Amino acid sequence: MSNDPSNAAPGGLEVVRRFVDTHDIYNSHDVLGDVEAATAWLAAEGLLGKDRPMSARDLSALRNLRDVLREMAAANTRGEQPPREFVDAFNDLTAPHAASVRLDVSHGSVVASVQPSEDGAGGVVAALAAAVHEAVLTQTWTRLKSCDNAECRWLFYDESRNRTARWCSMRGCGSIVKARRYRDRQRRRAANTP
Repeated sequence: MSNDPSNAAPGGLEVVRRFVDTHDIYNSHDVLGDVEAATAWLAAEGLLGKDRPMSARDLSALRNLRDVLREMAAANTRGEQPPREFVDAFNDLTAPHAASVRLDVSHGSVVASVQPSEDGAGGVVAALAAAVHEAVLTQTWTRLKSCDNAECRWLFYDESRNRTARWCSMRGCGSIVKARRYRDRQRRRAANTP
């Protein structure tokens, strides 16, 4: 519901956040709804060359990866480990796509990065997997969360000190969920009152 720039994640994790948020559940809009729209968005993000064809099968795999990443971020929101089924699905979806470690010397120090070794949709998957790998290593992964409003589920980066943020926006989704819970409690009390 909120694509607030303050929700941006650091480094490559921001690409993962934007990728998952291509499915705007609240507004029923899916940027990966068809091959042409998906290709245009991935090219604009620098993940796919405009001249790289993508098949319906590639698109299906990207949507599956997006769903798995959202579920893994939802586990972060709950403060839990991601369920094994989603970790296995992530591994199965990313395993066929190669990436390699690249070294560079910049300002007197060696910098390492993981780069996709293939083009096309496989390269997109490898780039996203590399970003998740970096986030796990830098301990930023657990701060990438899925909004706890079931009607939203937008991904956001939790900047809170205690890492307990649950909504993409406290003023938006946080208020909606809290008001809904309050009304539910009032209804239950009214139902239990003779």
